[in-house]
Parts: sequence; structure tokens; C-alpha cells
Amino acid sequence: MMSRRLPSFLCFSVFLITSLGPIPQAEAASLSLAAPSAVLLDGSTQQILYARNPHTRRAPASTTKLVTVMVALDHLSLDQIVQIPAGMQFIQPSKIGLQTGERFYVRDLVKAALIRSANDAAESLAILTGGSRAGFALLMNAKARSIGANNSHFMNPSGLPSSGHYSTAYDLARFIMAASHYPYIVETLKMRGAVISSLAGRKIALNNCNKMLWHTNGVIGKTGWTREARHCFAGRVQSNSGVVFVGLMGDAHRTLLWSDLRRVESYSTGTALRPITPSPKLSSRKETVKIQKALQKAGYFKGNPTGFYGRRTKAAVRNFQTANGLPAVGTVGPQTWTKLKRYL
Repeated sequence: MMSRRLPSFLCFSVFLITSLGPIPQAEAASLSLAAPSAVLLDGSTQQILYARNPHTRRAPASTTKLVTVMVALDHLSLDQIVQIPAGMQFIQPSKIGLQTGERFYVRDLVKAALIRSANDAAESLAILTGGSRAGFALLMNAKARSIGANNSHFMNPSGLPSSGHYSTAYDLARFIMAASHYPYIVETLKMRGAVISSLAGRKIALNNCNKMLWHTNGVIGKTGWTREARHCFAGRVQSNSGVVFVGLMGDAHRTLLWSDLRRVESYSTGTALRPITPSPKLSSRKETVKIQKALQKAGYFKGNPTGFYGRRTKAAVRNFQTANGLPAVGTVGPQTWTKLKRYL
């Protein structure tokens, strides 16, 4: 039975809507990310730090599950028992093979939905909370409006493709901002993996889809992918001066998504965000050879130029950048090339 208690997040939501005001214009030219839609929000001021097509409607894939879990936790207790409804075996992947009639605690299905991005776990939570997929979608859309995500509309709790199911990069950033007020969600998003058990003792291992957790402890969030949506991410980056909330949508490859997140993190861990210098894509080995020759003459690259931009070249570029007072990112952007080409 659905609880009638008011969400603990309600007061914050009302404040958010009344105090935000007009969205400031962002200077996107100083930051180069691959995602066709992207937003960075300052966690303290809620100002947009970077934006590219922030309000373009796109399929959000499994970032949807942030809203699913928030709505479920607004109505269910973590220790409430969920009996898996019929039909979960027909849900499209990703799923963990939940069986009709099995019983799990809400806390474990939340882990499955956020860590493993399990569609059958999300659907089970939704049916218990809203009575049906359609009933739960109404709650999701109300939740989105309450936190100022006005360009999103949900048809299901999993994020699987569906006509009329969409969101925006700006709204993704608002979703993770809201989710950060749920301690159990934050705790779960930090986990690289977990093991959950049914009440009958069947154990299921979960591995986190967010591979940034193996790179850093400062980037947490929810990934998403479908053929239509491509790669998406709603997350937060912890910096020395606060928190930055990130919404990325439409990255063509997973490697581009991780690259975008590493670039955001590398520039948000100082005392304040700094503009990110665009780094050109090396389209040929010839361009890499030119870089290596310049580094060689500058005394930072040993051996013959190979045309391969690997670990040795990146280390040489970082050393050159450090010596020249530039951010040591390991890629050659306009500032680095201006100093480097003097050696050719």
C-alpha cells in the first residue's frame, strides 16, 4: 500500500523553484566536451557554468532511474518488502533475473536499479509504489515538476525507449542535485559493487556501470545507454571548493563519456572552476610526429618520433606543460601548441 506521508524533499523543492530565477547565459566556447547536450551547474549558486543545447529534448535512457528511485523512496521505507510481480522475466535488459513471487527489501532493489541499472528492479519498485507503470509515471512527472525539471516527461521507470519519454541535459543536472538530498542514493552511487539477497537467500552480485568509480572517488552518478539515447550521465563532481552537478546526453561512444567526465573533474578540483582549453583531435600520425619532434627538441621526448600518441607522449606533454605554467592535461590544445611550435 502506498504511504501518504509527504516527501522529505518537498520543502527544498519549493525553495528551489521560487529562488532560482532566470537561467543565466553560459559561455560554452571556453569548454569543449564531446556530448551534444551538456550542462554543468554550480552546487552552491545553481548557476550554469557550461551549457551546450541544455534544453534539447533527448532520450535519457537509464538516467531515468534517478527519478524512479527518488519517487519510490518518497513513498516506501528502505526495509519494506517488495514481492516481485509477474512478468518481470519479459522486461528487456539490463536486468538481474528477478523471479515472480520472490521477495526483496526496497533497499536491495534500489541498489540493483542504481548500481546494475536493472530494469526489472526499477519496474518492481514502480508497481509497488504506483500500482501500475502508468500510475507510477504520473508520480515521476509530478516529481520532475517539483524540482524544476520542466522539460522532462516519463512513460516508464526504466528509461527504455518509449514515445513521449524524454528529458534534457539541464534536467538531468537537476535530478542529480535533488537525488543528492537522499543519503541512501548517494551512498549507493558510491559503491563499485554489492551483493543483494532475496528473503529466501538467493544472492545476486551487482557491478556498477559507472566506471569513473575506478578512476576517482570524486565523480558519482547514474549512467544510461540505448541505441536512441547513446551514452548519458547524470552525476556530481566533488571539487575542493564545492560540488558541480553534471548532465551529459548523446555521447557517441562510452570512451567519449568517460573523457568528458575526466576533463570536467580535472578542472573542478582546484579552488574554482577554470575554463577548459579545447584539445584538438589528432587526425593523422603526421601531426603526432610534429608534436613529438617539437617535444624532442625541447628536451622532453626521448627516442625517435613514432607517430603514436601513447603514454610516453602524454607524459612528455604533461612535463612540458608543467614547465611552461600550463595545466598538465597531457593533450595539446591551442595554448600548448603556441609554446611547442617554437621548437620546430
